[in-house]
Amino acid sequence: MKYLFVLILICNNCFAQEPKADFEILNCKPIKANFLWAAKTELTNLQYLEYLYYLKKNKGIEAHNQMLPDTAVWRNNLRKAEPYVKYYFRHPAYRNYPLVGLTKEKAESYCEWLEMILNDKFSNDPKHPVQKINVRLPTEAEWELAARGGNPNAIFPWKGEEMRRTDKKFKGQIKANYLRRRGDYMGVTGSFNDYADVTATVYSYWPNAYGLYNMSGNVAEMVFEDGRTKGGSWRSRAPFLEIDGKDEYAGFTEASSKIGFRYFIEVVDFKTLKPKKEIELSAKLIESMLTEISRDNSFLISRYEVSNQLYNLFLESASNQKYASDNSLWITEMDYPAVIENDYTTHPNYSNYPVVNITKEGAEVFCNWLTEEYNKFPKRKYQNYEFRLPSAKEWELAARGGLQESPYPWGGPHIRNAKGCMLCNYRPAKDRWVLDIGSTYLVSGISESELRDASAQDGSLITGPVNSYHPNNYGVYCMSGNVAEMIADSSITKGGSWGSLPYYLQIKSSELYKGASPYIGFRFVGSTKVKSDNK
Repeated sequence: MKYLFVLILICNNCFAQEPKADFEILNCKPIKANFLWAAKTELTNLQYLEYLYYLKKNKGIEAHNQMLPDTAVWRNNLRKAEPYVKYYFRHPAYRNYPLVGLTKEKAESYCEWLEMILNDKFSNDPKHPVQKINVRLPTEAEWELAARGGNPNAIFPWKGEEMRRTDKKFKGQIKANYLRRRGDYMGVTGSFNDYADVTATVYSYWPNAYGLYNMSGNVAEMVFEDGRTKGGSWRSRAPFLEIDGKDEYAGFTEASSKIGFRYFIEVVDFKTLKPKKEIELSAKLIESMLTEISRDNSFLISRYEVSNQLYNLFLESASNQKYASDNSLWITEMDYPAVIENDYTTHPNYSNYPVVNITKEGAEVFCNWLTEEYNKFPKRKYQNYEFRLPSAKEWELAARGGLQESPYPWGGPHIRNAKGCMLCNYRPAKDRWVLDIGSTYLVSGISESELRDASAQDGSLITGPVNSYHPNNYGVYCMSGNVAEMIADSSITKGGSWGSLPYYLQIKSSELYKGASPYIGFRFVGSTKVKSDNK
């Protein structure tokens, strides 16, 4: 399956890429992985007329009339407003102009209708990977993310801080629809004007790096926060067009000729387009997961953290269902948990990801189950074999890979290789935030949301496949990072997780175990007394 929530880079690239998706959502562009999308344009008169037609046909004329925009808003800003009052919303010449004259409540009603239409469309399209979406106004932070187009230091949605193009082909042309000075609605004469006395068509000017038009200027755009807009309008001066600019219309409650909106789409569930690749438990499969640490085979360890696929085999037994993952725990640990809560343990995309959100008791019962199942196979490599959680000492022995002094499983004192690629899945921070590698690792004032966004630098927003990155000298994967691993003999975890700072990735470090968590998984170790002659 291609439709992954996280972008997996296993040292082929060093940093997360621009948002990309292997599918399309009409009139939208991805702005965060493949689960958060923004409409390419502000909502048009034509799009809203489609909504009104639906209301009239299905809900009646009263419902239709209640949702009509207020066309009289043009009288508040223009001396000769009557042509706009009469024609702007209804006339075909203005079909692709941004809708104005709407309250926030009406904008949200449109989003609810579009959500219903698109969910129906996706559910009836067997080839489209999306199962369910939410359509809504963006938060202020989401709007800014979209407007910046991948440049965290952007002042405007376009490159640079100038209001005119400086390249030879378009030199001097204005980049957005705004007010240069009082009464100057069209700009100067010739090709240097903004081609608009009020609003302009939604595909005017140039899109930003994410393919979004008119993020600044044209109409100020409503956001989720009450009474807030972003981006400035056709009647705004340049400072109000800055991404971090002051909200010129802060506190608005009434409809306006200067305020419109664009919708954002959050994917909350994906379809299973291909059947799951089932695995059959066998002695050979279990043995393929193991690597020998001691020469006499008295101590072996799983090469991989226990995956969703393997843990789901354990859960197929009715008596084990009470040990299933509690995926509601994702809610407090992510900015966009819905798609992960719905899909992480069951969708084929995540079969090879580590199981999380389980209790230590569940991990121990899994080990007992695996022991019992393995010893049922007549042809097995090891006799009288037991699987269990490792002790802290055993875990450290396996993590070192024979390197006695190394702080990390891969050797050396660094978390990046010589090419700058990160060597495990953890919570990297921007260099300008870093103080040292101790407990006071970061400067103060860095928000949880900023840290979560920075996590994508290592290629994974959350966990990654259990065979990600490079194994240590014993052939064991992800001994540091990905998920922190439960320890049998104490209430700690070892190795750090996708949410851990570098200090906790060191072999000697540990974190307190506080119960089931999206950050905690496990791997098993085993011991045998007698090696079988069966091959």
